[in-house]
Amino acid sequence: MGLKGVLVDFGYTLMYIDDKVERKYREGIISILRRHGYDETLDCFSSFLDEAYRNNRAGETKNMREFWVFLTKSLGVSMNPMLIHKLEKHRKQYMDKTYKLYDGAIFVLSNLSEKYKLALVSNCAPDLSDVIEALGLHSFFESIILSYKVGTKKPDIRIYLEALRGLELKPEECIFVADEITDLEGARRAGLKTILVRQEPRARTFFAFHDEIQDPNFKPDYECGKIIEVLKFI
Repeated sequence: MGLKGVLVDFGYTLMYIDDKVERKYREGIISILRRHGYDETLDCFSSFLDEAYRNNRAGETKNMREFWVFLTKSLGVSMNPMLIHKLEKHRKQYMDKTYKLYDGAIFVLSNLSEKYKLALVSNCAPDLSDVIEALGLHSFFESIILSYKVGTKKPDIRIYLEALRGLELKPEECIFVADEITDLEGARRAGLKTILVRQEPRARTFFAFHDEIQDPNFKPDYECGKIIEVLKFI
């Protein structure tokens, strides 16, 4: 059966985070929080924020207001509407600066969308909806499946099946493109072909995810070093 659809991961597949801008963003959050009694280092806060993002990818919070309430409460900071407003305003100011598309990402999506149905499948907290819109990616995808909206995350096969339902395609008609082996393992269990994209900066820390891999002998159907090279296999 011929290929009819392509499922694509988001973070470190289509885009990466500018570390310098992200640091300034986090410093700004701390500056806001310190006016409300928070007194921890940037490293301490960053560890907590990363953990908060990880813990809110399966629908624990449904929007950014709920996320900020969760974060401030967990930090022991008294929540009030003005604080939430300041944090959200700060986030939106940095949104289109922190997230950077890889070279060739738009070209790849444009090329693929002319031939196949595309779905975006991402493990994410509620802030990603705004990021996708800010980067102008909505028009390429017939289905956008975000873990916090559907209540399950990769590598659970349900998230891939949800994307397939959105495309109205069968697993054997689709291929999944991602940067993490664990995500590809889930896709294969769902019946999809797989492409691993290992590109900077994620490629340098790739094996940090090794302990999450269920099958140490897993091999993707295809592998490449840049998103633009995906077109060689599709």
